[in-house]
Amino acid sequence: MSSAKGKIELTCRGAIHSVSPDEYLNPYFDDVVDEAVRQKSRVVCNFVELEYMNSASIPPLIALLRQLAENKIKGEFIYDSKRKVQTASFRALDVIARKSDYTVVKGV
Repeated sequence: MSSAKGKIELTCRGAIHSVSPDEYLNPYFDDVVDEAVRQKSRVVCNFVELEYMNSASIPPLIALLRQLAENKIKGEFIYDSKRKVQTASFRALDVIARKSDYTVVKGV
């Protein structure tokens, strides 16, 4: 996590193979949201360098989308649209994000 004026950026690299990534992602995302509220910052989650994420990774991301909206924090989720595994996952997240004025999902 890096923080600049008005923005907290999360850069995800490597792979998520865990069957229960929520055990470590949810507490981490809680801290990110708390910090964004404290700083009055937006949150940018960059997944472009993430090689792989399994389906168990999606519920924690949905929870983060909801937390951002509940706290009226602008959130941006960026993924690599050339990677099929990312495109499938983030299209599903985009359906949820479109229901909020606070979150956006975009492929690059």
